Amino acid sequence: MSFNSENILPEGTSYNKLINLIDLLGYTKQRNQFKSEGVLGSYFWYEHKNYRSYVGVELNIYKENSNILVHTRTRAGRSYWDLEHQNKTIKYIKDYFKGSFSTDEGKNRYFIIDENVPTELEAGLFIASYLDSRNLKGDISREEYTGISFIDDLNPRFFSNNLLIPYLVATWEDYLKKSFIVLLKYTDNRDKLFKEARFSVNNLKDISAGNISIEEALVEKFSFQRPRIVAENFKKLDEKLDIFTVLNKPISNRKNPLFNSIEEIVDLRNTFVHEGGMDVSINDKKLKVIIKDFEIAVNRIYDRFGSYYNFEPSRDF
Repeated sequence: MSFNSENILPEGTSYNKLINLIDLLGYTKQRNQFKSEGVLGSYFWYEHKNYRSYVGVELNIYKENSNILVHTRTRAGRSYWDLEHQNKTIKYIKDYFKGSFSTDEGKNRYFIIDENVPTELEAGLFIASYLDSRNLKGDISREEYTGISFIDDLNPRFFSNNLLIPYLVATWEDYLKKSFIVLLKYTDNRDKLFKEARFSVNNLKDISAGNISIEEALVEKFSFQRPRIVAENFKKLDEKLDIFTVLNKPISNRKNPLFNSIEEIVDLRNTFVHEGGMDVSINDKKLKVIIKDFEIAVNRIYDRFGSYYNFEPSRDF
């Protein structure tokens, strides 16, 4: 099951203005992997912050005779916010360009959202239990890669596994940011970092209003996804705080260092979020390896903090 809509725009509608509106709505352009005939452009909206999106919103633009058609789709596993954004997209296109639209609810009828807005806690816990609670049935939901593109590309299991990658990277990034903030509060090198920060006017207003701490404002100046950049960031706090070495060791009998594994996962995340590209080789077994890689990476960094700052790491949680 999915939620589908179609906006029919009047003759003479500016294609460039439509693209500008789609950009303002937060959609990113993706590759037309199936080379579908008549498709002028394919776009994808996905809110990976605060656990808002579960499946995102797909958008395709078509040309039929002299009219431009905009088709949107949200999958059955959608979140409250996914469907809300789909309604918003339909409405903005209708309000700006006129024309007509239809959804699964009928002509010129928006999707009915008959549910309460979930809290971020609810959404986060849903994502946390998502892997083991999925009910993926049917012949197309195969556990292994077949090598047949039109089967693998439509496999909901592979899409589901790709969907979890942004959340895993976000969790990894959040842990590193929070650790950096803690160390920043007590490091002797903090003044140098603050001098180089170049806070914006908005940053200073938020700090002055007490909306964020100065450490929280500073940490947003750094990226905490790729291991190499993470290692460089922590070296700015203390030249002897070596994160690179602990991440560069391989796991068990694997030749590939953990460092490279995390880099590859971040690449997967960026391709999925920014291009809508899906890696159909990520079966359940590979996904569990990816989760384990993050777990080992975090434990190694935590142990490194313990040995360097002379405390016994606690895992009573």
